[in-house]
Amino acid sequence: MTAKGEGLAHQWLLEHRSHPDKDNCLIWPFCRVANGRGALGYNGDTFFAHRYMCMLAHGEPPTSEHHAAHSCGKGHEGCVNPHHLSWKTPSENLQDCAEHGTTPKNAFGPRGRFSPHDILAIRELLKFYQQRAIANMLGVSETIIGNIATGRFYSRPSKLKYWTEEEDAKIRDGVARGLTFAEMAKEIGRATNSTANRAYRLGLRSGQPCFRKTS
Repeated sequence: MTAKGEGLAHQWLLEHRSHPDKDNCLIWPFCRVANGRGALGYNGDTFFAHRYMCMLAHGEPPTSEHHAAHSCGKGHEGCVNPHHLSWKTPSENLQDCAEHGTTPKNAFGPRGRFSPHDILAIRELLKFYQQRAIANMLGVSETIIGNIATGRFYSRPSKLKYWTEEEDAKIRDGVARGLTFAEMAKEIGRATNSTANRAYRLGLRSGQPCFRKTS
């Protein structure tokens, strides 16, 4: 019987943290979430596989805000090659995404093209680059970048609590473990109805009622 914290996915990462091939991507063979990135459970928590691999290969991130960035641009295809991973700031990672053509977008129209996290990264870039350069980098108009710079767009933090990739991974893990939506919500720290709705948007069903019946 496999002990807690010694699952196949975790053991696979340990075995590949000194992966010899520096050129080709190393694709995660286990669970992958909607954005294509690998996920695993370890010691009662859920991690992105590429971030955990980056910690194994390169140590803890300099700050909690640092991203495990891919030099190959294939994070969405499940790459966890330790030679392709490094710790980068949000603005540095956003520049990489632009170069790789994987700049994050969402479905809320021009003013919702970037998430609040992306806006912080863009404002960091504005300290070092001209608006036109950033616009070309991200494939948007200079006007949009100008409006972000002046505060016309995104001037106030959104009141919406966006679902994070980590939370989505926890929902998928909860479904795989057979948890109810109420149990998942308690683990994530969200309302049960909100968790259920998010699961449905991800195309998931818990396989259980929202609450277990007690005898």
